[in-house]
Amino acid sequence: MKVAISSSGKDLDSLIAPRFGRCPYFLIVETDNMSFEVFDNESIALGGGAGIQSAQFISSKGAKPS
Repeated sequence: MKVAISSSGKDLDSLIAPRFGRCPYFLIVETDNMSFEVFDNESIALGGGAGIQSAQFISSKGAKPS
């Protein structure tokens, strides 16, 4: 299963970012083998709707927010 983590850094040892829509990075982790991909959050600077845009991005990657 793929899960999405709002992250302050680019690896699995990074702290979880407290703000989903405005986190610096998303980690998409495959829980079966702990492989992961890192994506910059392109919605971080939006004036509004960052959470919705982030959720749509996560969904497009086949992950569920965690």
